[in-house]
Amino acid sequence: MKAPELKTYAALCTEFYDLEQHYNGVQALVFYLEKAKNAQGPILEPMCGSGRFLIPLLQAGLDAEGFDASPAMLDAFKKKYAHISTQKPPVWQEFVEEFNNNKKYNLIFIPYGSWGLIIQKEAVLKGLTTLARHLAPKGRCILEIETVSSVPKPCGIWRRGVHTRQNGSHLALNTLTSYQEETQLFKAFCRYESIVSGQIEAIEEEIFEQYLYQENELDTLLLAAGFTHFIKYPAYDQSKPVTSDTPIIVYECFVS
Repeated sequence: MKAPELKTYAALCTEFYDLEQHYNGVQALVFYLEKAKNAQGPILEPMCGSGRFLIPLLQAGLDAEGFDASPAMLDAFKKKYAHISTQKPPVWQEFVEEFNNNKKYNLIFIPYGSWGLIIQKEAVLKGLTTLARHLAPKGRCILEIETVSSVPKPCGIWRRGVHTRQNGSHLALNTLTSYQEETQLFKAFCRYESIVSGQIEAIEEEIFEQYLYQENELDTLLLAAGFTHFIKYPAYDQSKPVTSDTPIIVYECFVS
């Protein structure tokens, strides 16, 4: 299999990500923080990004570490971490599919729809196998996926979002989205603009791709990767069943 190559999550994208307030951000953080506190052992967050979840876990005194494929995301993480600790940041650069060490984790988690960024089935299976192999006895792996029901509608139109920085300058994101039902691939052409004193001083463009899952599609892959059982539910409510129109599914996976 060809080695992975990162073409997204550069500097302006990372900055916009940190300024963006996800619609379920507080609820998600409470959910994962509770799972992490109950882990009672080492915690790993692959695809940790700039530390939206990992930083609060470390501030809570938990034994947590993570990795990400984006140098810009990791740089942003390290700047945040320097405000809370003088220790070496517990993060490194790596792809999930290539991850391998001798450590076992009581909790491995990948929040939001980050798992969908792995769009090749061979890489998905390799990544899941890697996660199962690094799970400690009685540990759990939590994956959060977006489904075909999460496609923003309508596609094919330009959308624009603008955030104001602390210094009064602005960062804008223009997106043009598309979705292919036959491949279940969501795409967005993204153009980031750094605007200072009303003038565009920097531009960054990327094509964002995300694989969206059918309701039960991940089930078979998890078992093939070595997980022996799992539970799943809509984010973040374990009292409700998953249905065909559930936009976000949380999987808790185990290896007996």
